[in-house]
Amino acid sequence: MTGKKIVSLGLVCALTASMAAMGTGCKNTTATSSKGTLSQQSSASSATSSALGEQGAKITLWGSADDQKMLKELAGDFVKKYADKKYTVTVNVQDEDKAQAAILKDVDAAADVFDVPHDQLGALVEAGACYPNTVFAKDVQANDDANAVQASTYKGTLYGYPRSVQSIFLFYNKSVLSADDVKTMDGMLKKAKGAGKSCGWDMTNLYDTAPFYLANGVKLFGDKGTDVNGSTFNSPEAVAVAKYISGLKANGLKNVNDGDAEKLLKDGSLVAQATGSWKSDAFKKALGSNYAVAKLPTINVGGAEKQIVSFAGYTLYLVNAHSKFPQAAMQLAEYLTEKDNQLKAFKDRKVVPANKEAASDSSVTGDETVAAQLEQTKTSIPMPSITQMTNFWSDSSMAYTKDIFEGKIKQADIQTKLNAWNDSLKATVKK
Repeated sequence: MTGKKIVSLGLVCALTASMAAMGTGCKNTTATSSKGTLSQQSSASSATSSALGEQGAKITLWGSADDQKMLKELAGDFVKKYADKKYTVTVNVQDEDKAQAAILKDVDAAADVFDVPHDQLGALVEAGACYPNTVFAKDVQANDDANAVQASTYKGTLYGYPRSVQSIFLFYNKSVLSADDVKTMDGMLKKAKGAGKSCGWDMTNLYDTAPFYLANGVKLFGDKGTDVNGSTFNSPEAVAVAKYISGLKANGLKNVNDGDAEKLLKDGSLVAQATGSWKSDAFKKALGSNYAVAKLPTINVGGAEKQIVSFAGYTLYLVNAHSKFPQAAMQLAEYLTEKDNQLKAFKDRKVVPANKEAASDSSVTGDETVAAQLEQTKTSIPMPSITQMTNFWSDSSMAYTKDIFEGKIKQADIQTKLNAWNDSLKATVKK
């Protein structure tokens, strides 16, 4: 994503309802690496994985700065598990939202295994950067949420190893805002302003701001997220949302990113922030006993309250198609996404599991933060993964809503600007 960085079986059902159009599927594949051709049946399972792997493989793993401690522990355990193979795993920092750009800049220099949001899969596959999941496909199909399987699949081939499911929701200070206050954006802002406080939203990131448009029926690449010409960000519905956004700053909404939100929540000047579960531990520490969570509020567009519709997205581990050690890399990607390791990721980093058993574990389902994400996900839509998502996440695309919010685009110019934005989303993505 370039956006950001499941929950109970009930959430799996909720996602199934909201993402039904995605379906499932994979196929047997022959993959080519820098060392030649490797053919493995997708029916192979983890039970046979010990027979795989290049002796003495040196594998590089990319992960976010916040995940470094956990990933180094997991990498050490992986090396011990396959001690006879004498693997070496080096863990380097590369945040998932910037991984695609780093990979496409130089695939040969990229890590053997990397973590990305699923919407980046299409562009990476088209660029020849992804090694098909030729060994553990049946494990993924059996163990992961069906929509996670599809999110890991591109044009019928399974590439990914699902790690987590994500959606943004609302964190707030319950000593200032009540559960009723945060049901509507207007109510939340009015109450905060009256208390001399602010509410935050990252207005620079479309992962957080596109949900305003989606709330009013605006489409991103059509109903199913697969139509290059199906975006309606210049429709009357989009114009109405843009005009609404242009008034939010005056009404007390503050443009705040996740890092700054943590500090502002702690000092009390900020009393709400929309983001995902990856910030829950930090926000709990900042808010203490005043910590509370809820689904996103409604916004009043054209005199009607519209529920903000967030993206439902998955993060995936992928194997670099140029890896010198594709078998060992696949083993590592599979290991990182096993049930127990997804539970560790949830415990250590509040990464909400895509693995069905892990998602139904009581430690996950009993968490209030997960419950808020579950509630929001009921009105989420699947994030598209076609290559044109690269256009959507571009700096120029991100800037439209930020500039509208900041008042840099006058209301009289909104339609013209939205026309340009919508046109830019259709552009052919260069490989």
